[in-house]
Amino acid sequence: DSPSACILPGMLAARSGLIDDVQALIHRTGLPYVTMFMDKAIISESDPHYAGMYNGQLMNPQVREFVENSDCVLGIGAVMTDFNTGSFTADIAPEKLISIMADHVRVGAKTWQNVYMRDLLPALTAGLPHRECHIPAATGLGKPVADASGNITPPYLYPRFEQLFRKDDIIIAETGTVSMGLGFALLPDGAQFHNQTLWGSIGWATPAAVGAAIAAPDRRVILITGEGSHQLTAQEISQFGRFGLKPLIFVLNNDGYLIERLLCKDPEAVYNDLAQWRYAQLPQALGCDNWYCRRVTTCTELDEAIREAETGDRAAYIEIITERYAASDLAKKLGESVATLYSF
Repeated sequence: DSPSACILPGMLAARSGLIDDVQALIHRTGLPYVTMFMDKAIISESDPHYAGMYNGQLMNPQVREFVENSDCVLGIGAVMTDFNTGSFTADIAPEKLISIMADHVRVGAKTWQNVYMRDLLPALTAGLPHRECHIPAATGLGKPVADASGNITPPYLYPRFEQLFRKDDIIIAETGTVSMGLGFALLPDGAQFHNQTLWGSIGWATPAAVGAAIAAPDRRVILITGEGSHQLTAQEISQFGRFGLKPLIFVLNNDGYLIERLLCKDPEAVYNDLAQWRYAQLPQALGCDNWYCRRVTTCTELDEAIREAETGDRAAYIEIITERYAASDLAKKLGESVATLYSF
């Protein structure tokens, strides 16, 4: 019976098919919940119990203060990986953390084996009382802010994407600066967010979006990828055309592997460069007919393209040109953290 507590639901609860049980526990107890990067939107971010994204010391200081000052943090399938913990800057005292995993429970330094999440969640829901809790309001990215140049910059780009998202969208965000820029957007009811946080596998998002679109043909699928990752699996665009699928695809072209530039000692090393494709011509070359395709270089053009893409009943493919080092805040902070760690 902690004076203050919060729940930290994780991807392993979703993979176990137990998100409904986690939601039942949250609503029964009235406890607030936060999620980490890998676990974004496994429970709808429109839920009034949602308090935001927890990313250690790198982002969202108000959420970090709330979580780390709680008397008890109840992890349910949450995994403390590098990305989830903000490059291992999360600081939840071990004695405050109860971790419920698929087949065991850990409290501090002690572990109980053969205690199963599927059994424990209903028992907790039945046994814990409801309480009135202070729940900090989750915040999003705010309004898009364009600079005097009119060029597409992160303060405009990512908030503009947040405005694009609708109820029940399936959003596939590529590993690297794209997912890091979108991770702190506040999503509408039922919207799902998928990214390859665990292994950081670049090239994952494009075929993943194909799979999502085939699995849920009645839902809008939005793929947002960087051009470097896209070059690894761009041929999968043809599968959208083959199966008559109608995604919204955005390819961020920042002239190279930006996340690698941010994380390495020599950002301008030749291996961070890319062949310059004509991305907006790919759908036609790959057999995707009647798509809306456009290359944009300014905020005005981007806004026009998004509005056009949302009208009518067709797929869209939009190449977005940004400056070479136009990175999201989390990507820059991660780069600074790595540089400090290795004394670049």
